Amino acid sequence: MLWKVLRMVIGLLCGYLFVISLSAIFPFHYEEFLGEFILNPFEFLAGAVALVFGMYAIGGLIRDGGVAVISAYKGYKNTVPDIILAISCLSSFFLLSPIGAWQTAVFFVFCLLYGMMSFSSPEDTNES
Repeated sequence: MLWKVLRMVIGLLCGYLFVISLSAIFPFHYEEFLGEFILNPFEFLAGAVALVFGMYAIGGLIRDGGVAVISAYKGYKNTVPDIILAISCLSSFFLLSPIGAWQTAVFFVFCLLYGMMSFSSPEDTNES
């Protein structure tokens, strides 16, 4: 359980780094975006790495929360901490949204997609 809490903190920090590393350009012009990418490649690379690590950390927690909900529905016990952690993980996106709304939305969508792609039901774990 401590490892999952640590993953949530790491995911939140990586999300914060992703949000602050991508500057908001309104209205969006691809010339300005490419100019920022060419002039500051390290900042763009740091944001991409933070996105990948944060997506892995939070997406895994979302997956574990989904598996815990299905397990609780089927009558298994001791799934409440995973469900609470997944809900608190989803609520961490509300902490990031005042810093950058569209960057947080992109981060949330990637985390959710990774969590859904890596999802496996509890019956799939008993392979012969």
